[in-house]
Amino acid sequence: MKRLGQACVWAVLTVGCGEFNREAVDDNNQGMQLLRAGRFADAKDKFQRAADEDPRYDAPLYNLALVHVRQHEWGNAAEALTRAIARNPRNAEYHYQLGNARYEQEQWEQARQAFQQAVQVNRNLYMAYYRMGEVADALDEPQAALQAYTDAITHAPRAYRAYVRLGRAYYRVREYDRALQVLQEGLRLAPPGAVERGQMHNYMGSVLLDQHHPDQAIEHFVEAQRDDPELTVALFNAGYTCAEIPERRQQAILYLQRFVEARGGNAPRDYLDMAQNKLAELQTAQVH
Repeated sequence: MKRLGQACVWAVLTVGCGEFNREAVDDNNQGMQLLRAGRFADAKDKFQRAADEDPRYDAPLYNLALVHVRQHEWGNAAEALTRAIARNPRNAEYHYQLGNARYEQEQWEQARQAFQQAVQVNRNLYMAYYRMGEVADALDEPQAALQAYTDAITHAPRAYRAYVRLGRAYYRVREYDRALQVLQEGLRLAPPGAVERGQMHNYMGSVLLDQHHPDQAIEHFVEAQRDDPELTVALFNAGYTCAEIPERRQQAILYLQRFVEARGGNAPRDYLDMAQNKLAELQTAQVH
């Protein structure tokens, strides 16, 4: 799924005969085989048939939602999950995945309600807190975002992405000391190779830059790109910051050239235009 990139792992549900109608279980299991074979339309038919054959059986509806998610059919996924919840309201995963489907539809309040319901059923489902933070970010509710990401870390102290988001949230409300504290703790916990370290360094650089420590900021921007080579925006940040320091303008050219060679990576399009303009300015000054 998107963002977390999605961020979430789905498990196809299978149930043996006994509690539910045998024909329904057989159709659900056949639906799983069809899904694994990439025969999505046939899988949908089997899961729907299984759900119709036994009105108590919730797993086929969850699996039906999974097929819709694979095809980015978020409205249909939400409808199937709502039906699954009606049959089994004490399944936190169903509420959580409903929240994800609502999130993809940008139905922010409905997404938040689903995530809240998920943690009411299972208070340790840390990703539901994290997604509530993303909803708060989308609605520009900084205090709600701070609380949600803090809750995620409380329930999962090694949820590295939550440190990134919480640090960013403090940065956005200009609580710089708290932002640094959160990001430093994230870097302490995240092992070498953890991709989240790149974002942690990048936001630390932004905080230090706002605190008028450009040299320290550059160190973190450079480290960010080392930890996450795909984080090209860190090259832009390093280059633009170096450009304002006369003795570091040669480094600025180097970083901005690398950013331009990467065509800006995942950075916003206007960053590439800004980098090209700044690079031309620095190279012209160098000639003269």
